[in-house]
Amino acid sequence: MYYYQTFGLTIQTALAFPELFPGEEVYPIGKDQIDVTIHFGKINNPPTALRAARRYVWPAPEGIYLGWNDVGAFLVRDGRELIIDPLPGVEESLLRLFVLGTTLAILLHQRGEVVVLHASVVAMAGQAVAFVGAKGLGKSTIAAALHARGHNLLSDDILAVDLCQARPLALPGFPQLKLWPDTLGSLGYDAGLLPRLRPELEKRGQRLSAGFTYAPAPLKGIFVLGVGPEPTVESLQSWEALTALMPHWYGARFGAGVLRALGLSTHFLQCTELARKVPVCQLKRPNDLIALPEVTRLVETWSTNS
Repeated sequence: MYYYQTFGLTIQTALAFPELFPGEEVYPIGKDQIDVTIHFGKINNPPTALRAARRYVWPAPEGIYLGWNDVGAFLVRDGRELIIDPLPGVEESLLRLFVLGTTLAILLHQRGEVVVLHASVVAMAGQAVAFVGAKGLGKSTIAAALHARGHNLLSDDILAVDLCQARPLALPGFPQLKLWPDTLGSLGYDAGLLPRLRPELEKRGQRLSAGFTYAPAPLKGIFVLGVGPEPTVESLQSWEALTALMPHWYGARFGAGVLRALGLSTHFLQCTELARKVPVCQLKRPNDLIALPEVTRLVETWSTNS
């Protein structure tokens, strides 16, 4: 078995995750210290019609099923257990990709201890700023550009916020960015030296050897990304902030059934509290890489002056 920590959880797993950092500080680990177990097993559900789909996320009384027709099936139960049923011959790197993304986000939702948004997060001067937005608007790109300017990554893809502290805390994920070759090239990296996330995709996984924050950071602000003729930042008031955040609650991405299973009231209440406690801004920019240096300077200025 392997032991890791991520998003404040101690994980015991039959599958190795080199992306995660080992939980040495909790050794020797007792049963009461394990938050999540990950193991392999046979998953007989969901119905055949869903198994034939390219991708599914299906809530059931015993947990939430996830599946990809070229990877396998996953079952997340009670925020404490993850069962993996891979297809024959699937590489472990591909299993890890799906565990550490959507599946982990669902598990965090089930636990109910943190607010979970689909976001990229960077620590600037000890405080976290997060970026949410529709697919393709540059969450990871802006985080990577800020990392290249000397700021630490906190998480890519998942923002987990602990609202039970005096100030909301963004929890650290793991040191990896998911980037397209054009973004990597604009930042001076050779995409050809980095592994593809999936064989059929050009998107690459960039593991960071430095510039990652392993400790929680106070969440200073959330930027909702949009497109505009030039980079601008505009503060959103309470109702605007709430409606801007709600689509980016991670569980809201998978349809009404999953949203109901995770809790419609939880969705609304968590987003309301987050919008009340953390400043939310609209960040608009041209949808190309030319304006990226100006965007990063704008975020840095906001972080310094707010």
